[in-house]
Amino acid sequence: MGVTAIREVILKIKRTFVDKRFIAFCALGVINTLNDAIFSSIYHRLGLQDNVAAVVGYYTALTIAFFLSSYFIFKKTPSLKRYVRFFVSYIPNFIIFFLVTFITINTMNLPQFWGTILAAMVGGPVTFIIMKIYTFKGK
Repeated sequence: MGVTAIREVILKIKRTFVDKRFIAFCALGVINTLNDAIFSSIYHRLGLQDNVAAVVGYYTALTIAFFLSSYFIFKKTPSLKRYVRFFVSYIPNFIIFFLVTFITINTMNLPQFWGTILAAMVGGPVTFIIMKIYTFKGK
């Protein structure tokens, strides 16, 4: 791989991540995390068991994130096909989250907070690329 090829790869990475859509995606991630915590808590207070409340809260937060991503980040009309693809695009993120937090907590003996931060730093860009290419098929 020559210098020109390396330069092209660096420019492509820069165009992908130094972008207002990626920054908006990161901001939406913060909102989504808050929504997840709030809705999980509400569902638990309504009587759902902890794990069930967490799953239903996660689903609710991702549904809200889908509509916000559609309208504000990718400027695409929501559809059932995009909705399904949106959820599929989060499968790698979940796997990354699980593996990174498992390793940092159980192998490196770090607090869960740091495992979650590291997982978000790795999983966020991967999810953004998948959503951009697969879910919203855009530039």
